[in-house]
Amino acid sequence: MFLSVCNINTSYIYYFVGASLVINSSWKNPSGQWHVGCKLVYELFTDTLTSRVKKERKRRWDEENQEAIAEAVKQLDQFDKKHTKVEGAHLKMVREDLQNRVDLLRKQADSYDDKGPVIDAVVWHDGELWRAALDTQSLEDESGCGKLADFVPLTNYRLEQKHGVFSKLDACTCVLNVYNERNILSIVTDSSPHATHVAGIAAAFHPEEPLLNGVAPGAQIVSCKIGDSRLGSMETGTGLTRALIAAVEHKCDLINMSYGEPTLLPDYGRFVDLVNEVVNKHRLIFVSSAGNNGPALTTVGAPGGTSSSIIGVGAYVSPAMAAGAHLLVEPPTEGLEYTWSSRGPTVDGDLGVSISAPGGAVAPVPTWTLQRRMLMNGTSMSSPSACGGVALIVSAMKAEGIPVSPYTVRKALENTSIPIGALPEEKLTAGQGVMQVDKAYDYMQKVQNLPCVWYQVKIKQAGITSKPTSSATSRGIYLREPLYCHQSTENKTILCVMEKCRIRWG
Repeated sequence: MFLSVCNINTSYIYYFVGASLVINSSWKNPSGQWHVGCKLVYELFTDTLTSRVKKERKRRWDEENQEAIAEAVKQLDQFDKKHTKVEGAHLKMVREDLQNRVDLLRKQADSYDDKGPVIDAVVWHDGELWRAALDTQSLEDESGCGKLADFVPLTNYRLEQKHGVFSKLDACTCVLNVYNERNILSIVTDSSPHATHVAGIAAAFHPEEPLLNGVAPGAQIVSCKIGDSRLGSMETGTGLTRALIAAVEHKCDLINMSYGEPTLLPDYGRFVDLVNEVVNKHRLIFVSSAGNNGPALTTVGAPGGTSSSIIGVGAYVSPAMAAGAHLLVEPPTEGLEYTWSSRGPTVDGDLGVSISAPGGAVAPVPTWTLQRRMLMNGTSMSSPSACGGVALIVSAMKAEGIPVSPYTVRKALENTSIPIGALPEEKLTAGQGVMQVDKAYDYMQKVQNLPCVWYQVKIKQAGITSKPTSSATSRGIYLREPLYCHQSTENKTILCVMEKCRIRWG
């Protein structure tokens, strides 16, 4: 939202759309400058929320329109009873006006088009911080609600961690950020219930109802919105880059990314380069969903299942989950991967899935859904489950003064997971198995004094030269098509030792 400047010495703001806004006299503004803007609120809502709000506003509009029609018909009827014979130009004009009013009110229901309410925003400097407030009267049904003066002013979310709500009708929370020296106000809302659900799995904290807690209750979360509501919540390169920068600047220990899609170029691209830097240089542990495109081979998604620096997580379902969450009449006797959980290997021969974790949960969702919790399934759920488990391990290591790195944590997780199934190919779906937080913790305690070596194994096929959009090396030997087994190839293994005996805090 772009803002214009108003200088006032009274409690009213008049701006370009001809509206007036009443400010709260208690708000401090030494400069006397108020920066004003407006926004179509439907541009901030998800499609689901917009549909619900439109439906409710249409219902209210229909009630008011029907009342207006009834009143207009009543007036026309009274006129006809009083004037059984309409004579004279004046009476004819009056009756025609009454009839036209009835016809217009009836027809406008057919042309009803709700473009959405417009909310007003005001930004000012209180002498210490930039603050902003919203006027949402256009969303409110009750007169006097949603006034600018009644809005509790907000500053950049990272400074005070406070949020606001547009109205009772939408129940949609928002946070505000001021950029470009007060000229741009960013109103941040959800793109879907997905992120709240994911965050709740990892770190929901209910001291009075422990059964509702996440895996790592109370873990501090830095929320980075990478999905663009204008693009159906699809992530953008700018959003991904800004999120990685924020994670490093705030000295995060872990990153969870429950996002992804198919790729033709595994472990490749600008974002992968940035992830490598975040993990290898800044020592953040990166956990991500493996994808929901199984059960076919080589369906792992990017970046979770295709990037070497990321711990890719598959979706596991236990017999208890199958019976309780999915109400199966005959739940499986043993735990297994969900059929839709993506499988490896990657096209360049990497395993694809590192470990597995529960792929479904009943977890919190935003208030605008009008629900407290919701059941969702996917590797988007298994990833925060694993990330919450890693958070417990890292927290315990910090408390005991034991240093950790992305490599030691990954080694502990993969070496202590419980395998799923007895067949070797099960690793393509489940990775090394279901993660075990307690065993991984014990493992890290035992190996804390052992030297750590991090290395990469790459395979170079003879006679293959590098292309601008690919690499001459791969991470394994993948013979998928029958023709690959009927011809001889020469491969050279390259072992790159990247780090030795350097373990420090993330």
